[in-house]
Amino acid sequence: LPVCPVQKSLFVQGTNDSSVVSKCSAAARGYFRDPSLQHFVSKVARRAPLINRGYYVRWRAVDHCVREFLQVTAQCPNRQILSLGAGFDSLYFRLHAYGALSQAVVFEVDFPDVARRKAALIASNISLRGTLDSCLQRRTHRWLVQV
Repeated sequence: LPVCPVQKSLFVQGTNDSSVVSKCSAAARGYFRDPSLQHFVSKVARRAPLINRGYYVRWRAVDHCVREFLQVTAQCPNRQILSLGAGFDSLYFRLHAYGALSQAVVFEVDFPDVARRKAALIASNISLRGTLDSCLQRRTHRWLVQV
């Protein structure tokens, strides 16, 4: 049976929840360090080692590519990182922790409901909100722009 566009978009949005739980599982097992991830899940579920390894490879690849981009473009003003379908990804918080956002801006784009849920989680967490507040003091951008 054909699937309507609304059902497809709800399915795609649902992948965010399983993805962030899988990332937390990999981080909890020591595949990588990402303390901000824990704030985006209500509880950490254990995933199979193969799933953890897959998320590790993806996490490491994205981390490497973004850091390489920031290093290669270090002399360029106004660098921008665009994350399409960002979901509850913690890239912004990782880059902030690395001190890599002095001359770069991260834009996250996702379905409005996913973006609102992420914004609510950030607003309700003092640690995540503090990270954004420190950024907002240096910039005039709003951290959630609705389209």
